[in-house]
Amino acid sequence: MNYQMLLECYAKGITISNTEAELLDVELYSQLESIKVSRSQGCTEIAPDHICHCSMVCKGSYWITCLAAVLDRLMPPAFGTKARGAIVVDELLKNGYLTI
Repeated sequence: MNYQMLLECYAKGITISNTEAELLDVELYSQLESIKVSRSQGCTEIAPDHICHCSMVCKGSYWITCLAAVLDRLMPPAFGTKARGAIVVDELLKNGYLTI
């Protein structure tokens, strides 16, 4: 099952298991690496409004931003560790997907 399908299930109230969350975490870092080499990644497409809403991110956010936000809730970062959402925003800025 891909991360978009899991986020769709999450949006419908289906619980994501610990194993699925760990797989999503691996997928997030894979997607972060892929945006460095290609601008045609699905993770940099705008997520549907219902996905943004359930992820608690702004409407019009990227799929990768939603994924990071959900993971930060399911598996909070260790104390003193940067949140996945912040890591994603940094990478999106660094790679020209966002501007300040």
